[in-house]
Amino acid sequence: MDEARFQEAQTAYDAGDYRAAAKGFLAAAGRSADGSGSAYHMAGNSLMRLRRHSDAVTVYGHALRDELYDQMGAVKANRGTALAALGDYAEAVKSFEAVIEEPGYPTPYKAHQGMASALWEMGRADEAAAAYRRAALDETNPDPGKALNNLGLCFMALRRPADAVEAYKAAIGFDSYANKGKALANLGIAFSVNGDHRQAVRAFEKATQLHSHDLTPAAIAAFDASKDALAAQHEKVEGWQTGEMPPVIDPPSDTAGWVTGELMSLTRESSNHVDPLQDAENAPDSTSPLQDLSTTSNAIDLEHSDEMLEATADLFGSDEAVNSFFAISEDEMRDKDRAARRADRIARKDRRSPLAVALIGALVAAIVIGGLAAAYFAGYGYPTQTMSVEGMLDAHASGEPVDGYWIAVPPADLDKEMAKLPPLKGFSVESIDRSAKSSEVSVIVTPEDGADLHYRITLSREGVGWKVTGVENDWSSTGGGS
Repeated sequence: MDEARFQEAQTAYDAGDYRAAAKGFLAAAGRSADGSGSAYHMAGNSLMRLRRHSDAVTVYGHALRDELYDQMGAVKANRGTALAALGDYAEAVKSFEAVIEEPGYPTPYKAHQGMASALWEMGRADEAAAAYRRAALDETNPDPGKALNNLGLCFMALRRPADAVEAYKAAIGFDSYANKGKALANLGIAFSVNGDHRQAVRAFEKATQLHSHDLTPAAIAAFDASKDALAAQHEKVEGWQTGEMPPVIDPPSDTAGWVTGELMSLTRESSNHVDPLQDAENAPDSTSPLQDLSTTSNAIDLEHSDEMLEATADLFGSDEAVNSFFAISEDEMRDKDRAARRADRIARKDRRSPLAVALIGALVAAIVIGGLAAAYFAGYGYPTQTMSVEGMLDAHASGEPVDGYWIAVPPADLDKEMAKLPPLKGFSVESIDRSAKSSEVSVIVTPEDGADLHYRITLSREGVGWKVTGVENDWSSTGGGS
């Protein structure tokens, strides 16, 4: 690499002349990838500043060919951002997954957030929610509130307003989160959809009065609906309260339309904004204006208020809300929501006494949680081990992609593992060895030519289901030698 040209290009970059910087860094790299990772990295950053995303993807690819370059995580994160800006969200997700696996990458929460945004664009709100939650739980994340607010938006898209309430309350509980007005408005919508109209009105009032937040039409409609519901509760007929409640508002069938106003802002206008980049030579500290492009240019819009106002703890209890959220797992959150709905149905059927209702609800919750825990530790899940193995082998036999059935691995490693399998004519599952975290499936493979072969396919738990981690020929079963 030509050091003199690199320094000239760096000077141009620092001065904001990204066109000259891009040319200079490429000239400094020359024609060899070896030892030129930093030059290609900075050339890609310059091209991103110029919004030449396709060229940036190519140049970042050259940087990744320098095997000795020590900033691979930042390069892969920036490449994922460029791919997302081009609308290639599937490849962007793969790039961000590679970032997370990169040893020593200092800020994995950025990769989780970038991956979550790409998953959202692909319509995979459940996986986006899991990625945002991992970003919030990452100890390196200086502002978990952003990820928690986005997690709440995902829960609303999944029609899980009770979980959205917990996510928004946790976001508001962080002093570092500057966008509490919008989170409070989102919280108000979630409360309203969940039928808790008194809390909804209080949340909307906090958002507008304490944080000067302008409500969108969707938030205004929810605010008005909750105020009308409260008024109806207090309406009196001949001196008696009617006790009638107007129907709880539901998100319209068009989920995307529901989350556009206050909830999501995924307009293409956001692609005009390019987050600051992490430079190649020296990774800056968290206060530096130069950061790597780990969130996509189509990321969920997060407004920033000019100042943070207090007076939210008196409503929600910030420490309690945060601790409550982080104390439970994603599966437990779903279990809690299901158990609560089931207990509510039982309570409506049996109105003999509040104590009976409480006991029935507690019993149902204990049974549900106990059953799920037992199934988890017994090695059961969805998709099951058999579903993942059979799906992978069917895809392999028909020449279709198999990466969706594997725990995220680099493409080269995946190809190497799949090369152990011959062209298939048929297969059958022989046995399954289950445990809570890992499993092994024995299969008999009938190749297009030759005798049956025995393989052991290992799987690992991912969420509540199973994905493949390795393929090995079972020589002991086939009679071959090692």
